[in-house]
Amino acid sequence: MLLCTSAAGREAEVKKPNVLLAAMGKVAEAELAEVAPAPVKEKSATKRGGQKHLGAYFDKGDPILERVAILRARLDMTNSELIEHALNELWRRHEAGRAFGE
Repeated sequence: MLLCTSAAGREAEVKKPNVLLAAMGKVAEAELAEVAPAPVKEKSATKRGGQKHLGAYFDKGDPILERVAILRARLDMTNSELIEHALNELWRRHEAGRAFGE
């Protein structure tokens, strides 16, 4: 970023009003009027709208990370698809165990 070093150049630069000083009442009303509140950004609808995050953290050396990567490649699945598949399998086993009284 280039800054003007001459007095005329410095005067030509646009100076932002100091919002903190304005809040403290140290700025003239004319300068305060120049300050416009920043527009509030609304969250945009994304492809994840209405979905819930489910995840886990593992140590960098944990072998589960390598296993997940291998399964993801072999099965051509995303992490989300892989987790969904694993949980469905776990649920089926759990339900089968309940059916046989285990």
